[in-house]
Amino acid sequence: MRYGYCMDIGFLDGDAASRAVFEGVAEAGFDYVELPFYALSACVKIDELKKTLRGAGLRCLACNIFFPSEIKLVGRDMDKPAIIKYLERMLPFAADLGVETLVFGNGGARRIPDGETRETVWGNLRWIVEKMDGYAGANGIRIAVEPLNAAETNMILSYTEAVDLTRGLTNAAAMIDTYHTLAEGRNYDDVLVYPDRLWHLHTAYSSKRFVPSPDDEAGWLGDLVKIIKSTGYDDKISIEGNLRAQADVKGALTALKKEMNG
Repeated sequence: MRYGYCMDIGFLDGDAASRAVFEGVAEAGFDYVELPFYALSACVKIDELKKTLRGAGLRCLACNIFFPSEIKLVGRDMDKPAIIKYLERMLPFAADLGVETLVFGNGGARRIPDGETRETVWGNLRWIVEKMDGYAGANGIRIAVEPLNAAETNMILSYTEAVDLTRGLTNAAAMIDTYHTLAEGRNYDDVLVYPDRLWHLHTAYSSKRFVPSPDDEAGWLGDLVKIIKSTGYDDKISIEGNLRAQADVKGALTALKKEMNG
């Protein structure tokens, strides 16, 4: 298993808090950082980013928040030319950076607009993931569609729906985020039905979406550990949570490994 940490790219622009988190991630021994892809699309300090990652002994193996908000993904305003242009430009960039997995969340952008039907938006999203699949395959990258929760979107709220959206595709599948799964009152049993379609994991502690701490009670990941072990999943898991204290960054990896191996 490879362990990662989701964070912003403020450390490139002199943000002290972001830099402290980045340094904590490096010192803790995380395998990678997971950065927001939309922010990288506008970043002009790519060479500096690569140098900073190398200097810290880190890689950017995954990115989340795939599309920038200005690109309209569904409904009457769906901008297919902009989507294609973005994929053409950004998938080779991701490959050059060393990214293995791109997470397609973008809950607000995939929400069913007023006056549109679920069937129409599903068709829009299927068109997008089909295009993603092609560009991802050409660049040696995998796409993981992220189920969210009803407070963030009204499309793709379960692992099964993410699997259905990517059915038949070679380079796009599904993922699990423990926070969203629990927010929807779901369990992880669907993973057992489609174990080969689990391509990425996000996790956090409790319904408050905290970065885990060594002081958290054992068993906080619940049945997910059993599911992972029974399916043989052995890829990437990223912490995506809110800090309770700066020291949590350094203790988070210890806490997650303890829970995964417990």
